[in-house]
Amino acid sequence: MQQPQIPAVVSIRPFPDSKKFLSSSINKAKHHGDDLDIKVVQQESENTFFLLEHVNGAIYRIKPAAHPDHYVFCAGESDKKYGKDLDVRTHHHVEQRNHWIIENVGWSTFTIRSETNPLFYLFAADEEKHAHGEQDVRAHTNQEERNLWFIVTVPNIVHPYPLLYQPPVVTLRPILLPQHFLTFSDPHQQFNSDFAVKVRGTRTDKCQFFLDRVQGNIFTIRPCSSPLYYLFCADGKSLNQWNDYDARFHINKEARNNWIIEPAAPGYFTIKSATNPNYFLFGVQDEGNGQEFNVRTHPCIEERNKWAIDGFM
Repeated sequence: MQQPQIPAVVSIRPFPDSKKFLSSSINKAKHHGDDLDIKVVQQESENTFFLLEHVNGAIYRIKPAAHPDHYVFCAGESDKKYGKDLDVRTHHHVEQRNHWIIENVGWSTFTIRSETNPLFYLFAADEEKHAHGEQDVRAHTNQEERNLWFIVTVPNIVHPYPLLYQPPVVTLRPILLPQHFLTFSDPHQQFNSDFAVKVRGTRTDKCQFFLDRVQGNIFTIRPCSSPLYYLFCADGKSLNQWNDYDARFHINKEARNNWIIEPAAPGYFTIKSATNPNYFLFGVQDEGNGQEFNVRTHPCIEERNKWAIDGFM
């Protein structure tokens, strides 16, 4: 079986001023629902990292690493304020407008143009500056230097710890659901900035994880498809009469992201919270629809605490 592709984590910087960064906005675009604006900003932050997903040939999808359920897209409508320029935003929808043709034009620079409007190039507008020196980003048909971008890979985000080796890429399968895989799922219904954890019967790129060794047998678990996010034990409130804690993915760097991984049986391991070491990660095999099941942590010593970690050790 072919391994799902791991997207590249990059920062995208305008050639005319390479100290600035393409960035997804923390604010929703006016009059466009949940869409987010795209800007060029002066300061690096979690919003200035993007995931490049290869489609085919020179065509890629560009996703904000801090909002991995969004896609950068070229809107079909023109920006009335600036003539024939097309607006560039992010949205949730999976469609062809999310596709960008990325071509190297020499000197480590690239053009980024819309596949659905291939005469339109992504550029950083400089006729008007906003607060904190932010610049609008649009698409236009002009052939000029503002169309050029540096695309810089960011290995310190993919591999943030100073290791002498690459962290393993693994899949995790609960012992009672051996044909299902731990999965970086959809946005959490209650905690909108977090993503849900599931085990699913279909293996995709969202089932691959980096195991970053913190020290000894303590690791963080990050989805390869969204490596800014961490699996964590949400210990704020027990969920039921058995005192289970939720497990979710979030972008915060904190001690709750740490997990103790220990051998439990030949080919199997337990995964317990380093901040709540009596709590074990487990697949809830009696809460699902046959294809998808919940994942939580609990203080019970049970067979279902065991996981196969393919690719580990």
